[in-house]
Amino acid sequence: GRFASEHVTLAPVTAAGRVDPEALRQLLRGTSATLVSIMFANNETGVLQPVFEASEVVHEAGGLLHVDAVQAFGRLPLRFESCGADFLTLSAHKLGGPKGVGVVAALPDRPLPEPLIRGGGQERSHRAGTENVAGIAGFAAAAAAALAAMAGESQRLMVLRDRLEAGLSEVAGTVIFARESSRLPNTVLAARPNMKAETTVIAFDLAGIAVSSGAACSSGKVQPSHVLAAMGVTEDMARGAIRISFGHTTTEADIDRCVVVWRDSAS
Repeated sequence: GRFASEHVTLAPVTAAGRVDPEALRQLLRGTSATLVSIMFANNETGVLQPVFEASEVVHEAGGLLHVDAVQAFGRLPLRFESCGADFLTLSAHKLGGPKGVGVVAALPDRPLPEPLIRGGGQERSHRAGTENVAGIAGFAAAAAAALAAMAGESQRLMVLRDRLEAGLSEVAGTVIFARESSRLPNTVLAARPNMKAETTVIAFDLAGIAVSSGAACSSGKVQPSHVLAAMGVTEDMARGAIRISFGHTTTEADIDRCVVVWRDSAS
């Protein structure tokens, strides 16, 4: 079944945006928590989480660990059997595959949650209805292509990320959130004092560049990023944060255009 909100506790993160395994240990001590869910990489900051260390803490407490690896799969080396997770989830569209297709991987003896869609016995009785064969095949093809190119592409994206951050930082007051943390090679979250994210997003849009105010799934909401709030970022800075992410079609020229828009929007 689903967890009611009163049965869910949020684990704190450091100012660098990482879950602290020791704080997690203290949180689990004396509780009856059965499941801990953690991102492999945060979708706003790109920060990589201490998944293996967290798994040790969770298993010591007698719980199970779910890892959301949607952002990391195809961009970073990832092996289910060595990351310490009991459950792992992936999504095709992050790799350029079809939307609406995902994977729930589980160790053989772990109990899977109750199905959201009931009926027939498809998908090992965990999701009723005719299988989306075309979507599944598309996911497999996208994953194969992404994994084959991963090593070189991740390095290329990292160079572009560093170029972008260097250019953005030339504007006075620019903050690159979690810049010193280990992060995804393709994600940058930045802000300036007294900056309105909505205004900046429009400036980029007029230049033909799509960016978002925080995560794409929450872009357009008026409240500041809960991720930055958890990191202790002031509300003023959090309200101005924009996320710039890129992929295999992004070029140095695209990065340089982003820097120009950022600079112009500050003047």
